[in-house]
Amino acid sequence: MSSGPQTRNQHAVDAEIDHITLSVGDAHARAAEFVERYGFEVIAAGETPEFTAVAVGQRDTVLLLLQGRVDSHPASLYTARHGDGVSDIALRVAAPDPTVLDAFGDVTHSFVHRPEGEPWSLPGITPVPSDDADGADGAAATGAAEPLPRHLLCVDHIAVCLENGELDRTIESYRAALGWEVVFEEDIHVGAQAMQSKVVQSPNGGVTLTLIQPMSGAAPGQIDDFLKKHGGAGVQHLAFAVPDIVDAVADLGTAGVRFLSTPDTYYEDLAERLGDSGYAVEELRKYSVLADRDHDGELFQIFTRSEHPRRTLFMEIIERRGATTFGSNNIRKLYEAVERQDLL
Repeated sequence: MSSGPQTRNQHAVDAEIDHITLSVGDAHARAAEFVERYGFEVIAAGETPEFTAVAVGQRDTVLLLLQGRVDSHPASLYTARHGDGVSDIALRVAAPDPTVLDAFGDVTHSFVHRPEGEPWSLPGITPVPSDDADGADGAAATGAAEPLPRHLLCVDHIAVCLENGELDRTIESYRAALGWEVVFEEDIHVGAQAMQSKVVQSPNGGVTLTLIQPMSGAAPGQIDDFLKKHGGAGVQHLAFAVPDIVDAVADLGTAGVRFLSTPDTYYEDLAERLGDSGYAVEELRKYSVLADRDHDGELFQIFTRSEHPRRTLFMEIIERRGATTFGSNNIRKLYEAVERQDLL
């Protein structure tokens, strides 16, 4: 990560996620998928000789689908190397700041100051009135009588895969440039595979990055597989928080989101492991939802099948009932599910 202005090293920077840019080969098509499957709506769009952009929003979450129209555009360069994927995690800060930080791999952090109440926009990308959103970019909804319910509350965390040996260097870069600190860390073992995970967070909790690297001496695993297929470090998944995971998964599944399945054996002793829960085990089993508990409360989560041609980027749906950790007891089940997916 490159250094920001000197003042960044003197205090911790509070930030929220302003938007997440996904560099893509077809901005309209990818925007339509988020509208139809996840309940986003088009909020802004732009087209220049250099790029096509469509921004979709849902509550506090904005995803910017950016397509380069010339080979030299950063979005074109990104997709040529990695395929569609997250290329910028834009941070909303209190004061204007033209800085762009190198984060990890080819992912950057740009800084945005956005006055309260203004419609979302960027240079060359202007707001789209809600009445015109469907026609503005061709990302029309499915045509159902009722629009898809808006389940997504915010981005809970962003999971990042790093090359072996890059974890501590990346953490130190965030500490030096933004004053952000590690709030959680653990080593995770899955059979002969192993990984190290550290979570870095802005002081106000508005941005949470789960940084993961393969562990030296362990057998190659899915982090290594991601790094190979993706072409280096990058965002493995975006985790969207929801208020009720059973309702969310039911609606998203109906809209076309495909989730990883969980074997019935996972649920055989779940009631014992979890104790009293807000959901019946049969409800969780029906929708393949994983459950965990930490000292602060419960956590429910499920992961989507990767629709990426390289089987890299995917999504997570997560509900927290007090829990502050990341469901490490479910990592093994996630890995097993991803391996089953790769065999299909």
